[in-house]
Amino acid sequence: MGGLPFLAQGPADLNSARLPPEIPGLGRLGYIRRLSGGGGWNETWLAARGEERFVVRFDTPAVRLLGLDRTAELGALQAIQDRGLGPDLVFADLPGGLLVTRWLPGRACTPGGLRNPRLLRHLGTTLRRLHETVPPPPNVAPLDLARSVHHYASLIGGVRARTTARAACRSLKAAAGHRRKPALCHNDPVAQNILSGPALRLIDWEFAAPGDPLFDLAVVVGHHDLDMGQGRALLGVARGHVHPSDWRGLTHLVEGYGNVRLLWEAAVRAVAQID
Repeated sequence: MGGLPFLAQGPADLNSARLPPEIPGLGRLGYIRRLSGGGGWNETWLAARGEERFVVRFDTPAVRLLGLDRTAELGALQAIQDRGLGPDLVFADLPGGLLVTRWLPGRACTPGGLRNPRLLRHLGTTLRRLHETVPPPPNVAPLDLARSVHHYASLIGGVRARTTARAACRSLKAAAGHRRKPALCHNDPVAQNILSGPALRLIDWEFAAPGDPLFDLAVVVGHHDLDMGQGRALLGVARGHVHPSDWRGLTHLVEGYGNVRLLWEAAVRAVAQID
């Protein structure tokens, strides 16, 4: 659901009172520019210490209202450390809503770019590495999407939101009928969270948690409107082959993701009005 993220490039506001001049273990940082508005629930900056570059993220109260699990994110970042799948964790202060990761060079993919067969294969290989080689953090609870969508519906209010939540849960339940071994999942591999370069890596792990590995694939397919052939190609690479039960599960999850996305985006707007 991040991917549901709303990234907004903007000019730096170096007078922001939120920017601490020093961070434990790093010392004094120089803030270069604001990278994103985080959809209203966080603020992200590119910072420097000498030649080193870091990404510094500050939470807003909306994180708690939206039910984002920063403990799960921290566990995921620790699990992928030094595996070449994402940014290295540098510092985290969960009560203070502060996260520092090492900046990764590269260019964010575009939705159209993910229709390129070579890039799609590369992404499938990366997701397979994540799902099959990184043990899920033992202290992190599995992603409970049904609980999340009902929470989003409660934030939105109204019959339509509750109906959409029930539809999402039906799709999730249908997909769960084809049991798969839980894996550590990114849960938001949308184009802007995929960096291409010498190696393909994933950023923005704030929705990461153990769960159904097919949900990562459903986000890629559903968010970018990939066709059946592209979906099957991604599934074949990410799972090693296209098993009929996996294809049925992926189809249900793509449908479910569409409703999860609608609820998430509406919940973000509802929380913005509360703030």
